[in-house]
Formats: sequence, C-alpha cells, structure tokens
Amino acid sequence: MHPTKIRLVSWLKHLLRSQMLTVLFALLMLTIVFHTAFTDSPLLLRRELEWKNSLLPSALTNLGAGGVLLHVPSESQLPLLYNGCEVTSLSMLLDYLHINETPLSLAHAIVRDKTPLVTNGNGQILSWGDPNRGFVGSISGHAPGFGVYHHPIDVLLNRYVSGHAQDLTGDHFADLLAALRSGRPVIVWTTINFSPDISWITWHSPEGLIKTTMAEHAVLLVGYDTRDVYVNNPLNGAKAQPVPRQIFRKTWILMGRQAVTVTPFSLPRLLN
Repeated sequence: MHPTKIRLVSWLKHLLRSQMLTVLFALLMLTIVFHTAFTDSPLLLRRELEWKNSLLPSALTNLGAGGVLLHVPSESQLPLLYNGCEVTSLSMLLDYLHINETPLSLAHAIVRDKTPLVTNGNGQILSWGDPNRGFVGSISGHAPGFGVYHHPIDVLLNRYVSGHAQDLTGDHFADLLAALRSGRPVIVWTTINFSPDISWITWHSPEGLIKTTMAEHAVLLVGYDTRDVYVNNPLNGAKAQPVPRQIFRKTWILMGRQAVTVTPFSLPRLLN
C-alpha cells in the first residue's frame, strides 16, 4: 500500500477512536448528572453551601435565658388560599431552607381526602374526610373547606428534604423549643385566635369518627422567650407575632400535640 494511503488509514482509525472515546465520556457524564438529579433532593444538593447561611448569627437572635428568634420571611395564605394555613407554613419552612416552593404549588401537591361533605338540614356536618389522610374540602375557600393534619404535611415535606422531615407530633413542648435552639423552625397546629376556648364538632369519615374544631390553624413557630413564643402567622402574614407561651402550649395540646420540622443539621459537616 502506498505510504500516503497508510498514513490516511492510520489517521482515520485514530479519529474514530477519539470520537468513540468522546461519546463514551459524554455518556458517562450524563449518567452521573442524571443519577445525581434523581437521587439527591434540592436540600441535599445545596446543603453544604446554603445552610451555612442559615447558621450565621444574622439568621438567629438570642433572646436571653435560653430564648431564641429565627429570622424567617413571612407569607400570607390570603387571598388565594383561604384554608391554606398548613401549606403556607410549610412554604415558609422550605424558604428558610433555601427551597423555593410557593404556597400555591404546595396546595396543588398536598394529598387530598376527596370524601364529599354531607350535612343535615341545619348545616351540621354528618360526614366528611379525614385530615390525617389528606386535605379535607376546598383549600381555596371557593367551597367548604377544613384543613390537613401533620402526617400529610410530613410526607410532602419529605419530598423536598429527602427523608429529613421530622414529625414531632406527640412529643413534649420542650422538644419544640429545642428544635428552635438548634436553628429549626417548627410547623405547629394551634387555634385560629390562639385561644383554648373553642367549640368541638364531630363527623364520620371513611377512617372513623373525627373530633376537631373549625378553629383549627397552623403556624410556623420561629422563636420563644420566658414569656412568649413567636410565630409567623399565615392568616395575617405577620412575622414573629408574639403569643403568650402558656396559652400557645395549651392550644397545641388541644390540637393533638401536632408539630413537624426537619432533622437536626449536621453542624460538623457544614462548618468544616
């Protein structure tokens, strides 16, 4: 074979090998990217860089005698989500974690209990859904609506924090305060006016009898001192609204000691 042809064939072989290696490398990189995207949540992907900001002194104020106040942007459930206090509180918690999800998007994502409302001639509720199973009624307020309890909120939070949601329901009130001291806001179920003087109602659901109050409400607990707790209240959009500590604790107990937050931050890993 002519030397020129030999060189040409050799060059073509080298080119083909190079192109094959390039394609294989590109496929490998795509595999790594897609694997990361589908196995790591937004929280884990940004945890090293962004949670450091949440641990800076500017995000937390000591109030003395063990008190603390976390600086969390406030959001209002109104006017779009008349019954959306729970998802709005969740949105504020996610925002604190640098995860952008609006209350409206969370309202679309929350699981629903679509059991229809049945009332008698006096408007008394006879049967409806179970808030332990999903959101009951209309979240927008365009039709009768109620709300949702801790378990569906915990499940939805886990979508964004890859299993790092922590359901504190049934724990001691001191555990909620301990979460605040470690820099973690807490979604807490209370009553709409933070009053223990409420009217109880019962209705039948597919899961059994539901005893609750139409004054049910959820807020984001962001701080406390010796006298008060401080909440971001989705009903009026207030930031760090003070509520007498003992009264708030009583309403939390009345509503079943429901509370949801995230697991403790890995401080050594974050601060190294």
